[in-house]
Amino acid sequence: MSEQEQQHFDTSGADVSRETLSHREPEKSEAAEEITPEQQMLYDIIDRSMAKSQERQAGENTEDPAPPREEPEQEQQDSPPPPQKNKPSSFYVYLAVLFGAAFLMLLLAYFVQQRNNATAMDDLRMTNNASREELLEDIKALEAERDRLQKEVEYQKGRVTQKNEETERLQSNLENSNSRWSDQHIQTITLKYFWYIDQFMKNRDYPMAAAAVLFQADSYRETWNTQVDINPVQVEQYEAYRQELIDRGYLEERLNISTLDHLSPTNLCFTQKWDPSQNDETAALCNLWCALNGHFVFEDDDAAAQYLFYYPLGRPETGYQDYVSRLASDFTLEQFQIMKDELTEDWYITVLVDGSIIKNYSASQTDERYVLPFQLPETESWKYTYYG
Repeated sequence: MSEQEQQHFDTSGADVSRETLSHREPEKSEAAEEITPEQQMLYDIIDRSMAKSQERQAGENTEDPAPPREEPEQEQQDSPPPPQKNKPSSFYVYLAVLFGAAFLMLLLAYFVQQRNNATAMDDLRMTNNASREELLEDIKALEAERDRLQKEVEYQKGRVTQKNEETERLQSNLENSNSRWSDQHIQTITLKYFWYIDQFMKNRDYPMAAAAVLFQADSYRETWNTQVDINPVQVEQYEAYRQELIDRGYLEERLNISTLDHLSPTNLCFTQKWDPSQNDETAALCNLWCALNGHFVFEDDDAAAQYLFYYPLGRPETGYQDYVSRLASDFTLEQFQIMKDELTEDWYITVLVDGSIIKNYSASQTDERYVLPFQLPETESWKYTYYG
């Protein structure tokens, strides 16, 4: 095919395509409103392929040395431009796709969230059920513990009641024991006093016997045959010795003018001649009796040591040891020596070469100061330093 025929074919083809398009354009314009997106995409592809083919033909015509024919150019110039198609822009399509994808993602996220929520609710229900079961188990355990503690409390209350009853019974027994012990103690002490009074009276130690009757034995007189059981013969002998001391002028009964002591209309006391608060000789013997009473009757060695150390009997310079040696019987002096030996052996006192008696404080069991049951005479018959 010659170049002219080829050119004619091309121009005729272009004319035919334009005519075809010109005949199709009214139809397309009439149905533009009914164009679907697929048809519109097809039209775009056709237009782009036709535009590329026209550009290629235009390039080939420029390379051709033969001058273009005027008629085709004129026809091209006279041909009207292709009408604008009523089609949506690709930007809106892109936005529509984005919105669709976003909607799908939101929808997917919604379903995922719903699924997660359902799973969480299931877990929460399971947890609540487990927690409820555990709570019920804890409640049952606490109720069981409460019941056990209530039973324990009732048991302890019963034990407390039992212990209280036992305590009351033991207290009653203790009081009875104390009473029996007190009665027995009074009985024992009374018998010791009876023995010493009997020995003093037989050995003519009348001031010693008077001190034993007045300071100790007579205070238990009301309990004999009422609170404690004493042999009536011994009580009768005591009453005889008591009356003999009154008859001999060592003791006397004075009317009690105190309204407080209405049970005892009379008071027993030393006569003025033998009053230890006025007579040094009697005071020395009474001091000795207090020491003997503490050691042999009450078995209180600390009291006996104090009666020998804190008072004139423990110091030769006071003359009290000479009074005892001159006035006391052999029985009384023997008791005095036995007491000093035992107190020295037990380290309560120390007897010096000159006869002075020193109290050892290391053996003291109490700081209590034992006092004499009478007032020492205020005379100048002896001088001593009081160890106060």
